[in-house]
Amino acid sequence: IVLEQKTPVRVLHRRAPLTRPRKLLALAIEHIEGRFYRVRIESEAGTYIKEFVHGDLGRTVPSLAGLADSPADIFELDVECVSLDFPPPAI
Repeated sequence: IVLEQKTPVRVLHRRAPLTRPRKLLALAIEHIEGRFYRVRIESEAGTYIKEFVHGDLGRTVPSLAGLADSPADIFELDVECVSLDFPPPAI
């Protein structure tokens, strides 16, 4: 999935107002219970994950909230792995 991410509102005061393409390399969604899901994402460096989840007022397209046609937010965010391979292999 290729995202178009505008500079997030939360960092706009210290970053240039640009639109950056970012790639999601893998996305897995697991239902936990009720309205809770575990989402595992492998992404390109520089991807704003929180903004991908909630959409940042339409500044990240597509977003998980937009794809689900429902509001979404993050309860907990963990970095599980950092790949130091550069450049990444072609998909």
